[in-house]
Amino acid sequence: MLRALVATAFAFTAASAAVAQGNWPSKPITIVVPFGAGGNTDVMARLTATHLTKVLGTSVVVDNKPGASGLIAARQVLGQPADGHTLFMATATQVVTAPFVNASFNFDPLKEFAPVVNIGANAFVITTRASLPAKNLGEFVELAKKEPGKITYGSGGAGALTQLSAFMFGKRAGIDMTHVPYKGGAAVITDLIGGQIDMYSASPSEVIPQLSAGKIRLLAISSPARLKELPNVPTIAETYPGYEVSTWNGLVARAGTPAEVLDRIASEVAKMKDDPAILKKLEDMGVVPMFVTRAAFGTQIQREVDMWSKVLKNSGIRAD
Repeated sequence: MLRALVATAFAFTAASAAVAQGNWPSKPITIVVPFGAGGNTDVMARLTATHLTKVLGTSVVVDNKPGASGLIAARQVLGQPADGHTLFMATATQVVTAPFVNASFNFDPLKEFAPVVNIGANAFVITTRASLPAKNLGEFVELAKKEPGKITYGSGGAGALTQLSAFMFGKRAGIDMTHVPYKGGAAVITDLIGGQIDMYSASPSEVIPQLSAGKIRLLAISSPARLKELPNVPTIAETYPGYEVSTWNGLVARAGTPAEVLDRIASEVAKMKDDPAILKKLEDMGVVPMFVTRAAFGTQIQREVDMWSKVLKNSGIRAD
């Protein structure tokens, strides 16, 4: 009798899993992006949407919801059913750092979101307007020390990694700069080129296309080694040994989404690494492909939460 009950329960569980996965996708899928069009996260979301549309045979669209360090986008996702049809192309900002500095993040991302797949990671490039009288990292630090607080730097919002990477560099270099938050990287680049701000700790993909115009200057990169796409840009670690900061772009879904659906999404997205054209695009953007397992992605997020909580606890950084 017991054996029969166990067999029945197992069959029911297996059937439920099959139904959960077999019914997905049952309608168009939306990937919500926490920044405006044209930035690193937006480009990766569109690469992913195009890929999923092809492999699933279902329409996958990108919905840009910039603002509030990604809070607007996060709430958009959390307001949808936990069925795998609304995904969040998140960064470490929304899932790791912003909740520590923005009281409006009145929820725990670790509990509200389920990790799906980490698509790629990238370092940050200290980028200045070309008219700034500093041609290398040493001259930039010297300039900033002469007039504390005068150098302005933009970011994608309070608590964004584009702010925190610049903040950490400032602490390491012993300089004081003034933060100017924006709703996304594209707007920061526009003002940097226009001379409204002095510096931006940018993703490589945001600044590489701007180099030919001669309106920006790349001083150093936060990766442990020089980037193949930017061989003449030194690492920050060459001047400040051990300095390294990076971020990632990955898909998360609402907690409560069936595990079978999450596994299916992760599996289909991971196939992007077998497409040479996608890998070339990521490489050109200065992105290191990841595509780690759901479990490994979750472990990475928890590790970063532990690290950044220590950094931000006494940083004084708060949402404007």
